[in-house]
Amino acid sequence: MLFRYIINTMIFMVFLAILPAHAQHIPTNLHGIRADFSGNWFNPDQSGHGLQLEVLDDGRAVIAWYTFDRDGNPLWLFGTGYLQDLQIDAELTELTGGRPPALWNEADLSAIPWGQIELELDTCNTAILRWDSVHPDFGSGELLLKRLTRLQGMRCNSDEFFSRQFRYSFERGTEGFSAVFADLPANYDQATYQLDFRREPVPPPLQGFTGIRLSGQNSSDDLAMLIKTPVQGLLPDKLYRVELDAELITDTPHSCSGAGGAPGESVYVKLGAASTEPLAVIDPTDQWLRLNIDFGNQSTGGADARVAGNLANRQSCENGLPADWELKKVTTEGQTIIRQSDSNGTLWVFAGTDSAFEGFTRYYIVSLTVRLEAYN
Repeated sequence: MLFRYIINTMIFMVFLAILPAHAQHIPTNLHGIRADFSGNWFNPDQSGHGLQLEVLDDGRAVIAWYTFDRDGNPLWLFGTGYLQDLQIDAELTELTGGRPPALWNEADLSAIPWGQIELELDTCNTAILRWDSVHPDFGSGELLLKRLTRLQGMRCNSDEFFSRQFRYSFERGTEGFSAVFADLPANYDQATYQLDFRREPVPPPLQGFTGIRLSGQNSSDDLAMLIKTPVQGLLPDKLYRVELDAELITDTPHSCSGAGGAPGESVYVKLGAASTEPLAVIDPTDQWLRLNIDFGNQSTGGADARVAGNLANRQSCENGLPADWELKKVTTEGQTIIRQSDSNGTLWVFAGTDSAFEGFTRYYIVSLTVRLEAYN
């Protein structure tokens, strides 16, 4: 079982209080390691122990290593370190003598120096842990680590890769977004297609969220539903490298069957950017509404769009129970999008779905993050 991401709050607070004061200079140049390296790190060949890293805003980092001694007893090590380029140096302390919260007054907590570590961040997702310990079970050694988790909304080193970043949260309103529906007859019957775009609170158990809801009945073997907005203030007629993240809320379980495809896996989430405003225009050959951008077709992306995922959540259709609403993040990270701004320095961004499932689909988009970098 992977190591737990939970720190006993009482022990952790006492640990911070008893840390020795260091006179060491706190570096001001944090290039290379920032908060986006925070998360859990482990060695896949030794799943069951690992490091929790939290990068602070003053050139320090808190490190917790959840491991074991030779006899198999849990060993929790804590320390603070200082950022040095791509390395964190820290002294770790072993805490013993704690008790459960109800018996905390009976605790005889002691902090025992354990030794020193160096955590060298090789890439955004790999690191090397080196240690020199006075503990007889550890001595000196090193271990290769891989990232297990990262914080919500964090993209490693995004400031180095992208000069412009925009985050749209629909908790605050529609943020200037509007809807586009395509791949259906121009004279479609609303009672048949049930197309809807609105901002509203998400149903329980995620009633704390508010998002933009898109819904519709795919009665034409294909249905595109998306939201769009202009990003302005860019360089005119300039190529940009674009990356997008979206947070969706879906109540569609995985492993279901349906006409034309699964209601989760066959409703493809697409994110993208275009030089012109995405519009549904009438195709004179068949009088259908088609997108004027290259959105691709169902499971295939286009020049303006990338397939970032689908609507299936972590719950299974096989248990026969209704699925709850669930938050899901999708991203185009690793799928290059290069689009040109118009003569006014505007680029249109969009997020939505391209459905092969011939049934009713609904979901919420609660946020969209757009990263841009001028392409040379």
